[in-house]
Amino acid sequence: MPSSIHQAVLVEETMLVLNVRPGGWYVDGTLGGATHTQELLRRSAPTGRVLSLDVDPKALERAQDHLTSESERWSGVEGNFRQMAELAHARKFFPVDGVLLDLGFSSDELADRQKGLSFLENGSLDMRFGPKANEDGLTAADIVNSWPHNDLEKMLRNFGEERYAGRIASAIIEARQVSRIVGTLDLTAVVKKAVPASYEHGRIHPATRTFQALRIAVNDELEALKQAIDGAREILKPGGRIAIISFHSLEDRIVKHAFRSAEDLEIITKKPMTPSLQELIHNPRARSAKLRAATKK
Repeated sequence: MPSSIHQAVLVEETMLVLNVRPGGWYVDGTLGGATHTQELLRRSAPTGRVLSLDVDPKALERAQDHLTSESERWSGVEGNFRQMAELAHARKFFPVDGVLLDLGFSSDELADRQKGLSFLENGSLDMRFGPKANEDGLTAADIVNSWPHNDLEKMLRNFGEERYAGRIASAIIEARQVSRIVGTLDLTAVVKKAVPASYEHGRIHPATRTFQALRIAVNDELEALKQAIDGAREILKPGGRIAIISFHSLEDRIVKHAFRSAEDLEIITKKPMTPSLQELIHNPRARSAKLRAATKK
């Protein structure tokens, strides 16, 4: 299988706030391109262990190809991070010294046309990160072709923070009455026609917020994040740390609130850490990344 093309963000900063040390046990709840997992293994050597989770079996296959030499210290599991505590308990991988969640989807996933996460290339309107991303098999195509106007508008407004949610919802319903919306570029064309030509003054693509909203709805990302934080708190040992990298305000708000309201957590990052100028030059996609961390009391 080809190597990952994903470029992880805030790697050094994440390792520092997690205080990764030799012999430690760590959970990477979002394996992705495996950069964070590899760094956790390197810094916890020679006896540290890492358990990595991902709902995308392709991510696990790629990691297994490149981590064969670490088979005694590394385990990869196909599973949703919302079930982190359950999966860790089943493998007797607890209590742990640190938990990492990188909430951005990887470049590998973006390039996978079967997932349909990109509005720039044609692909199927699926948007599930993997077979275990949700329990009911819901896809983006199901949503745009069957949900009523009010539900579409609410989703676009709440999950995409889309100011033209009503107009886009109406355009989707009008388009699907002519023919089923099946491809990513079909949906992109519908959205572009629904919003003003001056959309966001050209700062972002007109379909950005719509695709974000659909992705969140399909993968139930916000509820999954809340459950993952609870699971991390359960398996962390006292003094263990949790680090979360978010990429939009909805995620960051959940993380900030969860850390502040948890009686068993002490916040390490009073303000979120962000990528350095040097990292942004090499990886512009990192521009919206925010890292927050906390310690279990």
